[in-house]
Amino acid sequence: MKRNMIMAVLLFLVGCNPDFLELKRDKSQVIPQSLEDLDALLNDYSTINVGAGKSLGTIAAGEFYVQDNTWNLASSQLQKFAYNWSEEIVNTQENVPDWNNLYKRVLYANVILERLDQMQAPVQNADYNRIKGSALFIRSDAFFSIAQQFAAPAGMPEWDRFGIPLKLESDINLMTTRSTVTQTYNQIIGDLLLTIGMLPDRSVDMYSPSKVAAYLLLIRCYMQLGDYKNAFDCAAKARAIGGVVLDYNTVSGTKAYPFSTYGNGNQELIYIDGSNSSNFSSKTKLLIPIEFYNSYDDNDLRKKLFFEKDAKGNILYKGSYLGNVNHFAGYAWDELLLNEAECAIRLGQSDQGINVLNQLLSKRFVSGKFQPIASTSQKQALQLVLLERQKELLLRGIRWSDLRRLNREEDHAMLLKRRVNDKEYELLPNSTRYIFPIPKDVMLKSNIEQNP
Repeated sequence: MKRNMIMAVLLFLVGCNPDFLELKRDKSQVIPQSLEDLDALLNDYSTINVGAGKSLGTIAAGEFYVQDNTWNLASSQLQKFAYNWSEEIVNTQENVPDWNNLYKRVLYANVILERLDQMQAPVQNADYNRIKGSALFIRSDAFFSIAQQFAAPAGMPEWDRFGIPLKLESDINLMTTRSTVTQTYNQIIGDLLLTIGMLPDRSVDMYSPSKVAAYLLLIRCYMQLGDYKNAFDCAAKARAIGGVVLDYNTVSGTKAYPFSTYGNGNQELIYIDGSNSSNFSSKTKLLIPIEFYNSYDDNDLRKKLFFEKDAKGNILYKGSYLGNVNHFAGYAWDELLLNEAECAIRLGQSDQGINVLNQLLSKRFVSGKFQPIASTSQKQALQLVLLERQKELLLRGIRWSDLRRLNREEDHAMLLKRRVNDKEYELLPNSTRYIFPIPKDVMLKSNIEQNP
């Protein structure tokens, strides 16, 4: 029955070319009738847990490079222009999975939420609350990911009008309008605060949202807003629920992909999501800068588990928590610890922040080889945690968001550089290229102002 329910909704979604707003099928033909039907929509893993819509940001974040011939032969102009931060990106006319995949999730969530509102359910119905909390989380997660690429960075009043369309209804005939950046984050945070009282502390599997996942998404929002106090408080509440950091000494480095397939048995994982692939994301095309590879200590197991060298000495990435060529873009305990450490340091609690960082790093080094980081100044502590954040969360779809928030700080603003076909390109801090253009098809069918 679940399979039939999902197929019915997929038929409803057919014709998403390329914007889900253009769907014309009468949704009354496929309206779910029970909590079990709604649960089936949440269990459509191919929609909810695949294609996280972070490929453009990952391409542009400077974590990797590709050879000129790889760039030249890429079929997607959109991705090529994202790679070298070209202003010509606004002229591309392509299907944009980073937009479409996520708004498809939004549509699923809205269908679920609207049907729940129509049902007569007991106030304390655990399944009802879990399904509603899950739908709110999925919509919030999608809105956040869309905002990281297609909305202006938070904290820049002159760009506040460049938020995202906050689709809160499943009616696809409603005209698309965009919200401000402030409204975007207020909506996400407000919904997440509701989910906290609805979701279980831990989910039955890594494909379902939990209270810990909701706290981690709240932390991401607060950190984008520069609200490190609320982010720190959320980290403390998540830590009180409890979690596990994977000891990398238990992971074999001899496998082509060291971590377990789809995270099976990896208790560090909180919520599974996979980034959509790109022309550059294959194992042999995506190359890691040698300087970054060398920043890992020889006793740091990440150097063996995340990377390998090809016959030419190029550094290849193999460290995805999905245990295959696809990149993990979900939620895990290591990110939560790094968030807690950074927030503690920013709030003047450097010793506590370094202590949390040491807890994580002690699980990353060869047994007996880790030397705990000693107490240091707030400035040095922050530099350390930001470096370890970059090393630990490589290719997880997080670096682009970090650059957008850190660029507001003079000490951490970064100039990115790349060379393609003997021409050097630069991405300046706070450049308008940190905002990807709204897809052309959406622009043609709405009153949305294009991004700067």
